[in-house]
Amino acid sequence: MTVGILVDPSCDLPTPWYQSCQVTLVPNSLMLNDQTLVDKRDVAASQAFYRPTSAKQRAKVERPYDPHIAAQNLNPDSNHNGPFYPGINSNGPADALTANLPYQYDQLLIVTPYPSLSLSLPSVRATLTQAQPQIDALRQAARLVRPFRVRVLDSQSGYAGYGLVLHQALRLLGRKGYSVDQLKQSLDGFKVSLTTFVQPGQRAFDTAMLRKPPYQLGWLRRQQLKLTARRPIFQLDSDGAHWVQSRANANFENDFLAFAHDRLMRARLSKPLVNLSYAGDLADLRERPMFTAIHRQIRQQGGTLLYSMMALSSALQLGLGALSLAFVETRK
Repeated sequence: MTVGILVDPSCDLPTPWYQSCQVTLVPNSLMLNDQTLVDKRDVAASQAFYRPTSAKQRAKVERPYDPHIAAQNLNPDSNHNGPFYPGINSNGPADALTANLPYQYDQLLIVTPYPSLSLSLPSVRATLTQAQPQIDALRQAARLVRPFRVRVLDSQSGYAGYGLVLHQALRLLGRKGYSVDQLKQSLDGFKVSLTTFVQPGQRAFDTAMLRKPPYQLGWLRRQQLKLTARRPIFQLDSDGAHWVQSRANANFENDFLAFAHDRLMRARLSKPLVNLSYAGDLADLRERPMFTAIHRQIRQQGGTLLYSMMALSSALQLGLGALSLAFVETRK
């Protein structure tokens, strides 16, 4: 019995964890003016995106899009004239499921982000229903007698929290050889202990995106942010995104790290592991004073800080400089 895992690029985790032969990543195709970007957590491509070579290029990536509006513009007959929109590869899960996966694995766990944060996997159950006869025929032709069993797990999180769910899944598979049903059952218990925070980046707090799920900020709250030059911090859970507090715009990355440091000081961590993702150059993040403070605090507790560049599709949703932090807490 072999078990594989399928995720999308918004699952933020350092690159080495995706090099496991058990992880299949379904890329997102993104249209940025006349340029097509394939979001597949490639380090070189991410660095090129986060280090634009001209002010014109930077202006393209600094303006976050509203994925709910943009998704309506995938029709080639659309009159959409905006600077960019996502070209979602809606066949990604189907292509993966009918290519190599039925030959590589007997069982597959598809881990999805919170539904309102997903670009490519919200219709995965429908995809499975449509693809199952073809998968069965492929395995029968290859004389694979085990039925191909697939389970779908909603991580109820996104960004860094989504990454921690994948991290835990790989740990369980590596140590205990779980079946897909045992793996899903264990992760269902794990995900409810996740605490995930996210802070939008450049100008994201003042866009239509924050009117939409999972944020759903009202007009008054958005006006308060605009007038006070502050940006929100949200906590993600099974009910969506909840406003936690706001921080000043002037040095918002370091302010979010200060917020994270304070929360980690007060948290009762059930696992000494913290995951951080950043929509920017990691070298810039490491220079922030509060990054050093967080790293030191976690090491003193015998823990590990994982950190990675945020997926390109997530950065286009949230804006450059967006941050996400996740850890596992003991609940009361």
